[in-house]
Amino acid sequence: MARGNRVEIKRTIYIWAIKESQRDFDEIQRKFKKIRTWISGEDQPTYKQVEELAKFLGVPLGYMFLDEPPKEHFIKSEFRTIENKMPGMSKDLQDTLYIMARRKDWLSEHRQRKGWTKLLARSFSDLSETNILPAKEHLGLDELWYEKHRDRDSAFRYLRQRLEDIGIIVMQSGIVGSNTHRKLDVNEFRGFLLYDDFAPLIFINSRDSKAGQIFTLIHEYIHFLLRADDIFIDKDSDETRINLMTAEFLIPASHVQRLWVESKPELEQIAELSKLFHVSELAVAIKLKQLGKIPHRIVNEVKQRTERAIGNKGTEEPGGDYYLTNRARISKTFARAVIEAAESGEVSYTYAFDLLGGSAKLYDYLKEEFMTYEGQVFS
Repeated sequence: MARGNRVEIKRTIYIWAIKESQRDFDEIQRKFKKIRTWISGEDQPTYKQVEELAKFLGVPLGYMFLDEPPKEHFIKSEFRTIENKMPGMSKDLQDTLYIMARRKDWLSEHRQRKGWTKLLARSFSDLSETNILPAKEHLGLDELWYEKHRDRDSAFRYLRQRLEDIGIIVMQSGIVGSNTHRKLDVNEFRGFLLYDDFAPLIFINSRDSKAGQIFTLIHEYIHFLLRADDIFIDKDSDETRINLMTAEFLIPASHVQRLWVESKPELEQIAELSKLFHVSELAVAIKLKQLGKIPHRIVNEVKQRTERAIGNKGTEEPGGDYYLTNRARISKTFARAVIEAAESGEVSYTYAFDLLGGSAKLYDYLKEEFMTYEGQVFS
C-alpha cells in the first residue's frame, strides 16, 4: 500500500528477506538506518529505498510487495541438471526460481480470473519411449517437422512457439533477472519446469548450447505432460525414462534406422544426423548405441570431443541489443497478458514493469512488439 511516495511492506516480508540474505542485522542497519522503524511499521520507506534494500539483501524486488513470504515448495519441483545431479542450491538459481515462480503464480491467477480451464484435459501417463506420438500430436507436430528448419535456432523458436500455443510459458536467460553480473551456471542446471494446471512455466538456461536448450525444452515438456509435481530430481529412474522419451521425440528410432548407412564412417554420420535432428552429436551417439549401431567406444570418443569443444568455446549468452535480448528472454504470451492487465487497470504500471523485469522503456518496447503486430510471431 502506498502512502504518498512511501510504500508499506509487511513485517513478515522484512523478516523473510533478512533471513534469506544471510547477512548480519548490524550490517543491514548500518546501511539502512531506519530498518527497525520500517519493520515495526512506525515509518515506511520510499520505493527507491525498497529497491535498494532488495538489491542489498539479494532478493527479487517484487517479493518485497507480497502479502506473505513466498512458499518454497516450488524449489523442490523438477529442474534439469547436468548428469541429473542435485547441486547445492546456489543463490543465483534460488533467485531465478523465485522470479519465475512469481510470474507463474501471477499468470495462473490471471488466467483463472479470465475463466481458463486446466490445460491438460487428458492423462498422458501412458507415454513411453515406444509411445511418444501422443506428445507430438499434442503439439501439432508431424513426424518430419525437423526437416522444415535450417538450423537449431529456427527449430528452437518453432518448438517454443508450439509450447506457447498450448499455454505453456517459456522463459530463457543466462543471468539472474536483469543483473548481468550474476551469470547462471550451466554446470548447475540447464532448465526447470514449474508445474501449474493453468500456467506451467519452463525456464531454459540460455548459456547452454542451442542443441542442449532444445533437448531441455522437450524434456521439461514431457515432465509437464506427466504432471511434474509428482516427479523429483532424485528419482534417477524417472529421469532416465524421461531422457529416453525426449531422445525418441527428437531422434525417432525408425528415422535413424532408415537413414543409417552401415558402410559410411560413423563419426561423419553422427555429425550429419546431429545437424538434421537439431540435437547434439552426443545425444545422437547415445541413441545409436542403444540401437546397436555403434560401439561404446564411439560414444566415448564423441563425448570427449564434445567436452573439448565446450572447454575451448565456453557457453555465453548472446549479447547485442538490450531490447532484442530482453524480448528473447521473456515469454511473448506472458508479456501480452501483463501488458493487457496494465492497460486495463488490473495491475499498476509499476507492478507490470517489475513482472516484465525491466523499465518503462522496455515495457513500451514490448507493448509495441507484442501487441501491435498480432499477425506475426516473435519468439
